[in-house]
Amino acid sequence: MKRNKLNAICSRILLGYVGVNSHLIYAAQDINDTQNSVNADTSVKEAKSATLEVIQVTSQKRLQTLQEVPATVTAVSGDEIAEYGIDDLFEIAALVPGMVFSRAPDDGLALTLRGLGTPARTQSFDQSVALFQDGMFLGKGRMYSTAFFDVERIEVIKGTQSTLLGKNTSLGAISIMSKRPSGDFDGNITAGVEVANGGWSLDGGVNIPVSDDFNVRVAGHLVQQQGWVTNLATGRDVPEDDDIGVRVTAQYTPTDSLTVTGIYQHSVSERIGNGYQWVDNGGYLSQDVLDLVGEADLDDTKTALCIECPNEESFHETNVDSFNLTIEYDLDDHTFTSVTSSATYDISFFDDFDFGNAIDEVTYVTTGEVEYYSTYFERNETYDQFSQEFRLASNGGEKLDYMFGLFYFNSDWDSLEEQFFNTPNFPPVGPVGQIFNGSFGNDFKQETETLSAFAQSDMYITDSITFSAGLRYTDESKDVIFNRIQGSVATLWNTVINPPFESELYFEDSFLNGNMSLKYELSRNTVLYTSYGLGSKTGGFAESAEVTSGDPSLHVSEGGAQVKSEETQTYEMGSKMVLFDSRMNLNAALFYSEIENFQETSFLVTDESAGFLTQNVDVKSTGIELDGKYQLTPDLRINGAITYADTVHVDDGSDLAQAPKLTGNIGYFYDTEISSGMILTSSGDIRHRGKMVSQINETYPSDSLTTADLTLGLASAEETWKVMLIVQNITNARASEFSGPPAAPIGAVLGAPTGDQGITAETLNTQRMIKLQFSYNFFD
Repeated sequence: MKRNKLNAICSRILLGYVGVNSHLIYAAQDINDTQNSVNADTSVKEAKSATLEVIQVTSQKRLQTLQEVPATVTAVSGDEIAEYGIDDLFEIAALVPGMVFSRAPDDGLALTLRGLGTPARTQSFDQSVALFQDGMFLGKGRMYSTAFFDVERIEVIKGTQSTLLGKNTSLGAISIMSKRPSGDFDGNITAGVEVANGGWSLDGGVNIPVSDDFNVRVAGHLVQQQGWVTNLATGRDVPEDDDIGVRVTAQYTPTDSLTVTGIYQHSVSERIGNGYQWVDNGGYLSQDVLDLVGEADLDDTKTALCIECPNEESFHETNVDSFNLTIEYDLDDHTFTSVTSSATYDISFFDDFDFGNAIDEVTYVTTGEVEYYSTYFERNETYDQFSQEFRLASNGGEKLDYMFGLFYFNSDWDSLEEQFFNTPNFPPVGPVGQIFNGSFGNDFKQETETLSAFAQSDMYITDSITFSAGLRYTDESKDVIFNRIQGSVATLWNTVINPPFESELYFEDSFLNGNMSLKYELSRNTVLYTSYGLGSKTGGFAESAEVTSGDPSLHVSEGGAQVKSEETQTYEMGSKMVLFDSRMNLNAALFYSEIENFQETSFLVTDESAGFLTQNVDVKSTGIELDGKYQLTPDLRINGAITYADTVHVDDGSDLAQAPKLTGNIGYFYDTEISSGMILTSSGDIRHRGKMVSQINETYPSDSLTTADLTLGLASAEETWKVMLIVQNITNARASEFSGPPAAPIGAVLGAPTGDQGITAETLNTQRMIKLQFSYNFFD
């Protein structure tokens, strides 16, 4: 039954794709013929100057042009990143259609591609959208938000990519490539001032040629940024970010056939406060109560106090160190590659989880007296990983290209999250002060070991047809010690509802994944492809599970903490076209993904209870993507993209969290010489994200969001200096980026219902930012 349903869906996608793409291709051919006749009198020099740049990517571990890759890939250059003043991966999401990237209150990552991704709450879950830094796999989501600087390009590849990229790429991957040393003494420095909210940034890099075969690049990054929400209780503009990063890259090429590249990076990120605030969805708080606790609207002010937290605000500090050694050796017909890497981090988090200035509502209602309290979490983590990959690849040019590889990965993760619930006098009847009152800790230690082998081949059946196939076998084990520690004062909350326990757990799984694709070059400028991917994400144990049974070895459906491994299948058909004498790229793709045993943690409200629910469920995503660039004149390029993704639970058809159905953008880039020594640049983008929900059962909704950005710059013709004005979110558009419940029954005694119709905790999207930026490049 399931396979018949899948075949029917694929048939509909195929028929729709053939119809749509045929119209696109024939229309493109007609337009090309018309354009060629129109351009008959145009000089060859002018035509060449208006062509698009050919973008090369390494998302499939070979150097290819973007139009050659039989998959949906978005490449963002370092110049674009600088142009828009982007400082982290969260901001990159605005440039990638179909990508949503938000921060949960505890810095959990709400990252989805085409509506699918790993939920934010449970940190022991592996990520299903993997991150690679210079070829090094980063095994923990905490490192996705570290210092981001001196970037050559970023590649976002969508769909299942398990053969070459590994077990954690069942839904896609993000690859960050930093700038490499050159053989010349040169460098750059960029300084910026944020004038709307306050703050400054300083980035720079210098290339140092030590000898003819040994070059070094040193890059640095400093950011101090004030936030866009004023906390009236502390006087801070939050979130307040301080980031420091330094990277040293050394490249040694003793012969033409050997290249050794070593990269060390250290970063420190500190965040004080956040934008989370109470939102009263039904006017349940009277003006007298609002005068005591502050306002409860989603806007640029909040009132929140956590006297137990540093600076009386939520506080996050993350320290990350990483080292990566890549050796590439040319063996005439083959290339041998070794990638050895290690990374460590430690974090210290304090989170105000009532998100406001909570009062003892029972005492206030019965006596009129005001007593404030806080509910907060304290979390400390340490993590270290080591990985080794070996690859042997043919150098191409034959009827058959291939690649073989081995990958080993080991990590240790220690996490202690202490939850301090201090809600007084609740519930007002029965065991008073026993629910939502009392502390406990989740002490979780996990060692992960992974070994995999993979092979990939590209068969050139004819000059026009290429068939690619690959397999990857993975074996992974997890040794876990999971203890729940009762607080010093025993309550119903930390003895029965969240019972203490001690356990030693073990999880092991192995799976055979793979990819295959068929690519057909309809013409020199038109490529059609179809692909299939089977990927997995290992199961294990959820450190945030409630474990009501007191036995975490049980499956989460039985009151334990165990979750099954995910299995993802992705089908995609697409076309990539180069039109108008290489002035335009137009790409289209239809996709269908289904996940069996999707690992989900989300807040669930029922008539009987409310709490976070961890479960394995089946989900699917069906949709279409279009993107294109058009070099309209030698000075003006326009671009646009749109993604429609219908992402739902299979059992009831309800929408998944952080899964808007429609995302897209349209923009331009203008670059012209206004005098013999001066260049004027300007760019702008309008981006749209449709409505979405943050929790299951289509609860905790966020309105759609449309923002506009604009940049204006003046540069020297020799590119030695550039002055930029960068404005983000010009109109100050507002919407919630992530929404959930306060971790205490705020407003319950005052009549507010549980769930998204009562008092919610929501974070406001980034408000208007105005940045003045100066860049200087120096040369030998």
